[in-house]
Amino acid sequence: MIHKRGSALIILIGLICAALLSACAPESLTVPDASPIVQTLLPSPPGAGVQLPMPDQLAEPNATPTVLETPPQQDTTESDVRYDIDAVLNWDEHTLQVQQQVTYRNDTGHTQTEIVFNIEPNHEPDQFELTRVTRDNRALTDYTLEGARLLVPLNDHLAAGQTTDLTLDYRLALPQLQDGYSLGTAGYHLGYWGYSARQLNLGLWFPAVAAYDPVCGWITPEYHSVGEHFVLRAADFAVQIKVDGAPDGLRVAGPGDVTRPDEQTWRFELAGGREMAFSFSDQFELLSTVTASGVKVELYYLSDPEADTLSTARHALHTAADALALYEELYGPYPRSRLVVVEGDFPDGMEFSGLVYVGEGWFRTWHGTPNEWLTIITAHEVSHQWWYALVGNDQGNCPYLDEMLAIYSEVLFFEHYYPDYLDWWWQFRVATYLPAGYVDAPVYDFYSARGYINAVYLRGAMMMDALRHDLGDEAFLAWLRAYADQMAGQVAYPADFWGLLPEDSYASTEQTRLAYLQQADVFASPE
Repeated sequence: MIHKRGSALIILIGLICAALLSACAPESLTVPDASPIVQTLLPSPPGAGVQLPMPDQLAEPNATPTVLETPPQQDTTESDVRYDIDAVLNWDEHTLQVQQQVTYRNDTGHTQTEIVFNIEPNHEPDQFELTRVTRDNRALTDYTLEGARLLVPLNDHLAAGQTTDLTLDYRLALPQLQDGYSLGTAGYHLGYWGYSARQLNLGLWFPAVAAYDPVCGWITPEYHSVGEHFVLRAADFAVQIKVDGAPDGLRVAGPGDVTRPDEQTWRFELAGGREMAFSFSDQFELLSTVTASGVKVELYYLSDPEADTLSTARHALHTAADALALYEELYGPYPRSRLVVVEGDFPDGMEFSGLVYVGEGWFRTWHGTPNEWLTIITAHEVSHQWWYALVGNDQGNCPYLDEMLAIYSEVLFFEHYYPDYLDWWWQFRVATYLPAGYVDAPVYDFYSARGYINAVYLRGAMMMDALRHDLGDEAFLAWLRAYADQMAGQVAYPADFWGLLPEDSYASTEQTRLAYLQQADVFASPE
């Protein structure tokens, strides 16, 4: 995720300044030299790996619900957690009534006496109301809900390998967005959870079974207003949403395989996701394409009669499809049949499994060239399908394990498709901000988005480039691909990432680790 928080005035000033940065960047920081381009990164024209429709082939938005026929998902591995969610969305009231069945298999290796859920909306008052909990069809009353943590005792215990079913009934009330944020008591929240005049978004909206650590037990991350703090385990999903009072022309953007049981209802199925996020709007228009590997890329963008939204949308779609094609080549296959990109009615961007948001500001300020934020953010968010959705991590304590890899994916994207703009990227994206700080710092060390981005993202990009120089292109790229392959579906920690390097290769990175990491010896016990 690219995450800046602040008022609308700060956002506007930031957009104006971004356009001027390349002309007035400080000269005191040397831009890193670009590493040699290996054979897999030889420049190819944008769109070379995909077939994009020409303007006269673009389908007009269709107000009549249609069934999207998608091939079976490539990832059919059964997860230890399955969610079957049946929700009714009241469009006018911005509320949901939900029944959620959870099938959980005890994968901890020992008997469990409880199960814990994390409920992000319950960080704020009046957004989440739990009305009933049942286990194996028996109503429970001895559960406890404190903040975001729901603890359900398993009084007859659950042996290792055994499965149990829980059902949660609850009501959600979505917050209204102001300038792309919901303004809660805990601080600003980006608009992936809430509604605006143009869009309603469901992100991190339902109770999720907590990740489990054999030493610490169930993980309920501490809330923090900068960056992300989530630790999300992989699960299988079937989500059915009925919309009462839906406006004409409503479209629902969501990941996985989608069907329409009736004109008011959408059903989505997804295997091995970290969560399920959705976006609703009657102002969405839709463009799509198919990559050479057969992945359907869909772009849901917001119509604007006063702007050339079609050419902007085509560039965003083009960028997303190109990014996916390149990252498949570098990191391994994208494990789904669809990738959904949504123009979010909020700043910057946000990643989810099979779906990413790119903020409306980057669409609105695009001027027709590749060296702009719309290209950068789209390429960044698509890479999170590997560095977050495929390989999970503790985003609060080890945010660099996804954000550092995502921002360096931007480097690889420009190096491959727009090599003439690679030096511009380093200057515009990194050098201008004079970044400082430890790359491996947790989000809890930061109380401003700028400081967090400078340390974890920007210094992270610099560290990745230095590691690439230490190892050489072939070994560096092989390392990233091995990480994606071996940690797929898991929650990774620094030892998992660095442990994939041979001993001599790890030793060769010592000076880089000393320059960028607070804990330079990754395998040493913290003091």
